Amino acid sequence: MPFDFRRFDIYRKVPKDLTQPTYTGAIISICCCLFILFLFLSELTGFITTEMPTLGEESARASWQRLTHCE
Repeated sequence: MPFDFRRFDIYRKVPKDLTQPTYTGAIISICCCLFILFLFLSELTGFITTEMPTLGEESARASWQRLTHCE
């Protein structure tokens, strides 16, 4: 008999006629989608509102002196 690798399938397909939607499943799905949307929007706003600090001439000179005079 040949060895059947399909028995190691973790994500097996369930026939449509054996599934039944529930209110609990719907609530969990909606909560997950809202949480994903919240995470996406918070990361997007954090990315958009990040400001790059600008170095003035004085602070750039001080940084250069610190780098060149390290012991």
